[in-house]
Amino acid sequence: MPLLDRFLKKSDAPAKKPAAKKTTAKKVAAKKAVVADKPAVAGKVDANTLRLLTKPHVSEKAARLADAGTYVFDVPMNAEKVSVRKAVESLYGVNVEAVRIIRTGGKPVRRGKRVTFRQDVKKALVTLKKGQTLSLYEGV
Repeated sequence: MPLLDRFLKKSDAPAKKPAAKKTTAKKVAAKKAVVADKPAVAGKVDANTLRLLTKPHVSEKAARLADAGTYVFDVPMNAEKVSVRKAVESLYGVNVEAVRIIRTGGKPVRRGKRVTFRQDVKKALVTLKKGQTLSLYEGV
């Protein structure tokens, strides 16, 4: 009875067997696919570089800009142009021509009488030199 288990001594309690983890072929294949989707690292990458580029911003406008050679990344609020340039160049091994930063305030969200705001967002628009591309939006 579960209520009385706490009064039993450790030696009196039935021994529980640890459940063996079963790995299926699907899980192993999924892990390999995730590893393959990571960007090709051109040089040595430190933790600050990985923290700086939070994720690629996926939208219709970002996909159109990618065709023109400009890629959009979500970055932390304390990110600067120079550090974003260095992060993209070291992580993807490309030459960056220009970096533009956009900071947008969170939209108001109404729940009853109370008005709160979504989180502020900072985006970096990274323009690459002619002839260079990134495969960020393929298959999206």
